[in-house]
Amino acid sequence: MRTLILTLGILSGALALPLTHGNVLPESVPAIGAVATLDAQGTSQPQAPQINVEVNRGGGRWYTSPIWMAIGGIALVLVILLIVMAARGGGGGTTVVRG
Repeated sequence: MRTLILTLGILSGALALPLTHGNVLPESVPAIGAVATLDAQGTSQPQAPQINVEVNRGGGRWYTSPIWMAIGGIALVLVILLIVMAARGGGGGTTVVRG
């Protein structure tokens, strides 16, 4: 099934390629050639796109910075970890070392 889909995709790409160039069509396909020729003659030169670049360097608040968000997230995880460790206790007693 994949082979069939791949073959159809390659063939459709190979047939569509000459349509984009207008005059590269074979003579055996007159209807498509006529449409491509009309399309090539009917279009004018495209205008160059206008580029508008706006740079806003006003800066935001310090707490919206991704670096400070990451630092705050790590600090929050550490505080939660400390609270969980304190709630569980210190291990349940004293340690006796015999020597």
